[in-house]
Amino acid sequence: MYGWMMGKNVKLLYETDWKEQERKGYRFAAHLLCKFPGDIVNAVAEKQDCFLDGYVGNKHELVKRSGAENWERTFCQLCSTEAPFESLRGSFGGFVVSRVTAADEITLFTDQMGSKAVYYYQDEERFIAASNLESIAKTLRENRIEYHLDETAVRYMLTYGFMIDDTTFIREVKRVLPGQSVRWKAGAVEKATYYLFDNTKTENWTKEEAIERIDASFRQAIRREFEKDREYGYRHLVDLSGGLDSRMVCWVAHELGYTDQLNFTYCRTKYLDHGISEKIAMDLKHEYLYKPLDDAGWMYDIDEMLQRNNGAALYHGITGGKRFLSLLNPEMFGIEHTGMVGDVIPSSFYADEAAAYAPPTFGKHQYSGRLQYTFDPKILDRYPNQEIFALYTRGLLGASSSYLIRQGYFETASAFLDVDFLDDCLKMPFSYRARHNIYLDWMREKYPAATEYGWEKWGGVKPKKSHIKYRKAVTAVRLADHFIRGLVGRAEEDNMNPLDYWYGQDPALQKYYQDYFFENIGKVKAGQELINDLEKLFGEGNVSEKGMVLTVLGAVKNFF
Repeated sequence: MYGWMMGKNVKLLYETDWKEQERKGYRFAAHLLCKFPGDIVNAVAEKQDCFLDGYVGNKHELVKRSGAENWERTFCQLCSTEAPFESLRGSFGGFVVSRVTAADEITLFTDQMGSKAVYYYQDEERFIAASNLESIAKTLRENRIEYHLDETAVRYMLTYGFMIDDTTFIREVKRVLPGQSVRWKAGAVEKATYYLFDNTKTENWTKEEAIERIDASFRQAIRREFEKDREYGYRHLVDLSGGLDSRMVCWVAHELGYTDQLNFTYCRTKYLDHGISEKIAMDLKHEYLYKPLDDAGWMYDIDEMLQRNNGAALYHGITGGKRFLSLLNPEMFGIEHTGMVGDVIPSSFYADEAAAYAPPTFGKHQYSGRLQYTFDPKILDRYPNQEIFALYTRGLLGASSSYLIRQGYFETASAFLDVDFLDDCLKMPFSYRARHNIYLDWMREKYPAATEYGWEKWGGVKPKKSHIKYRKAVTAVRLADHFIRGLVGRAEEDNMNPLDYWYGQDPALQKYYQDYFFENIGKVKAGQELINDLEKLFGEGNVSEKGMVLTVLGAVKNFF
């Protein structure tokens, strides 16, 4: 397993192929993916140690601006300033140890999107930080430090299907949130938010001005991530589906000259995602791979998925992604270029402005509403309104959690999650963003040829405002089919991952789910009410809800 870990006043327990370094007052061990070794910083000095894993898309700009002789010196200079991480663009995480004062200060950080996981345990004397939860759990056991199941994490999983704050399944271990740094000094922890997206300061742009602005920042984002491949001599690995998000990444990159792409998709056979993406790739003359998911083999990977995603989200959220990536030659590619969260960035989670700017509240964007819980309202205080709450929870902590699995093979990127592009989108008047309004205009004005392929969300109708009437007709037919299936008790097939349909057709998978549940439910050390909830959701829930329960049981099995 790739990752890193550091500890103060503890004995580290790490994988055998990790390299350990003993530094002043603490130990550090790592086995890194190292796709971009020139971007990694591992600097040891008298007054300050700096470690950064991942990559920085604007590295050369920062070096030039700083006047330093290289990237390592530049980053170390930044770490001595008041806002060291705000100017970085990319996927990164790490720590800084400062020895300026009598007591060492250890600062952990992750990027603005939290795409690199960073976890930590702390008490008055000891501190452990790592890029994966399993390493911390092993180290706690090795040092005979007692730890416990966090029942709030269980409740998050049984409703949202992901963690909505810094909680993990281990009560004593927390996660560094997106755009956050955590400082440990003299046994106390201080959290600081260095970057938080804001949708309340809109610009008085005309729609034409807005299109020009987001197009320029999107192209900048594409260059940042695709140039990183070129810098190290990699081909471009680019997701492609029947949606608009990955299509725009693929299409704009191609227009900018990044044509050496391997496009790929995975979904059920004969679904729109396959046909649409294959047509686009063939017309652009890209290499293309497709993996059908009907064997549902990836649904058996509970333990491996939880070890990789740290129990941060529902284990089967990545569906067949992990199995597909494991088939590729890892030496050929540096970044997996995705369209992550692209469906709602130039648009919004909400069609109504009042709903988007309402005070944040719990209950929306849950995978399941079968169980009702009350959560700490202080969680909501971090966010100015419902849209930003949804962006950070459903978008960054939920959907983007699959990055933690993907990073076992390649680095990850989404031009839609570029800081500057996302900032520009949130500066637009909400009326532009609602219902993919400006998204469709942007495509029509700048990339009209990309609108000549069907949109999976619209049932294969082309993403044009002039085709909305056709989309409504197709939607009506799909809804009628869904209603009839519900009446006769037939599982839904009309989506890329029809879990209930696959599960219903596969007695071996049904047995595996049942066996996994009964073998592990007795290991959960929690109150009886929560045990009853696990039994209820597994017994009454659909396959996604059963998967939420098995995610909890898998976390207990793997981390305790």
